[in-house]
Amino acid sequence: MVARFIGGAPSGSPREEEGGGSGLAYVGEAPLAPRLDEIRRRPLCSLQGYGGLNRSCGDVYFPASVEELRVLFRMARRTGRRITFRAGGQSFDGQALNDDIVISMHHFRSIEIDTQGARMTVGAGATWGAITRELAALGFVPYTVVSTSHATAGGTVSGDCLSRFSGIASKEGHYVERLSLLSLDGQLLSLSREEATSALFHAVIGGLGYLGAVIDVTYRIARVAPAGTPIRVVTQATRCASFEELATALLPRAEQLLQSEGGTADEEGWIPEALFSIAFHTLEGSRSMVLRSRYVPGTSHELRPLLIHRPRHVLRVPIEWLMRASVVSRGLWTLIDRFLFDVSRPYVDELMGYLFFMDGNVRAKRIAQTFGMPMLTVQQAFMIPYDPGAQEDSLRRLVDFLGKVDEIATRDGIPPLLLDVLHIQGDRFLLSANHGTDGFAVTLAFEASEEESVHRIGLRLSELSARALELGGRVYLVKNVHATAEHLQAMYAHALPEFVRLKQLVDPGGLLRNEFLERVFPAHFGATPRPASP
Repeated sequence: MVARFIGGAPSGSPREEEGGGSGLAYVGEAPLAPRLDEIRRRPLCSLQGYGGLNRSCGDVYFPASVEELRVLFRMARRTGRRITFRAGGQSFDGQALNDDIVISMHHFRSIEIDTQGARMTVGAGATWGAITRELAALGFVPYTVVSTSHATAGGTVSGDCLSRFSGIASKEGHYVERLSLLSLDGQLLSLSREEATSALFHAVIGGLGYLGAVIDVTYRIARVAPAGTPIRVVTQATRCASFEELATALLPRAEQLLQSEGGTADEEGWIPEALFSIAFHTLEGSRSMVLRSRYVPGTSHELRPLLIHRPRHVLRVPIEWLMRASVVSRGLWTLIDRFLFDVSRPYVDELMGYLFFMDGNVRAKRIAQTFGMPMLTVQQAFMIPYDPGAQEDSLRRLVDFLGKVDEIATRDGIPPLLLDVLHIQGDRFLLSANHGTDGFAVTLAFEASEEESVHRIGLRLSELSARALELGGRVYLVKNVHATAEHLQAMYAHALPEFVRLKQLVDPGGLLRNEFLERVFPAHFGATPRPASP
């Protein structure tokens, strides 16, 4: 059975017949080539990143088909204007911003689900909220999905993103079977792990949209319930007395893991579980716990949701606002730790609330903006390497890094709002922080009200980046990055020459722009001057 949806509606619906929803190539007699002035455009449109710190003002185009994309690419080649792709607008830094041309992939939002083959093909502009709702109705879930429903498949595959399920299930790219890429010369390429396209496949996933326009992506999906059955998530939390205890508890059992990128032939029935940890600062010191989550079909488990998994709860917005002040944050965590975290029995959450808990933060930001209240978010993630053959030394490295985080937070009075840690398997994606190595992803989240606080936070994150490099680690490129160019060069020296080679192959004119990559790797991705118009 194949279920097909266009923009969240079943195929054959009026929305499909009206066009403009799927972004798929035209089948049948070719229509007249679109004109540039027929493509919807917002001139000099102001945009910002999710964190509220990065902004741009450029021309935003909204193509509704591959042919309209080709028209925009031809215009860029002719005029030398530079292009950046955007859809959900959830990038933490400048990955989807540009003061020249921004192409929104909003209309490329088709969803096609093959229930027999446990596969789905989705457009680059399809949001994970829409995708997950359609999957859940059929008894399926993504193997791993980011924590906001507003993010899109094209955006997250371009970051090879992680989630709480990545502790066992690895990152998003692990489950991509194929993707369609429109190159700057107008070729529609089908990329996979097969040898002929493997190099570009492993560069585009995690390549932050710097190599072409991702049109659609085919993923493997996991069946967890009969069709039409509600899906809930059961979570058991365990308090940790030390970072050593936390580090050891995060190691998954060998039988829980898929052993190779892309899965194995004997994985039928394998269902991902979440294994992750959180740490936070109270007025009485730091606290941490390890959490294990699993999907359960039906409603036999009575709901017992965590507040963080209720994004529309009446208290969520004021708590998000109050958490920006360090002292208030520690006070609130003290109350939550004492009175709300009851680890004696499992929590039970609705599927969408559990997966997309950050929607509460998105909502709080949007409401704050209407009142002119700045809510600035900084998140940086570090990958500390893990060698299964040297487990004791590897765990010591992680404990060392977590201790450094605690030391800086205590020394400077700037504790992260939340810190989470999980184990990640190695992969082959070029700009992945886990390229060629297993590791522990350590993510620090901060909220602030003014840019001076953000500057202070950035200095501490740069200090942690230097420590991560000393431990053989890397900075994860999908969130904010505070590190020197020299440190980043050393972290990614293994991948940058090959990535640059592929960039020159598919975009020899340097027409695709990524403000973030060009800022953090200036020696490799310098700005390309615009030639004079003919």
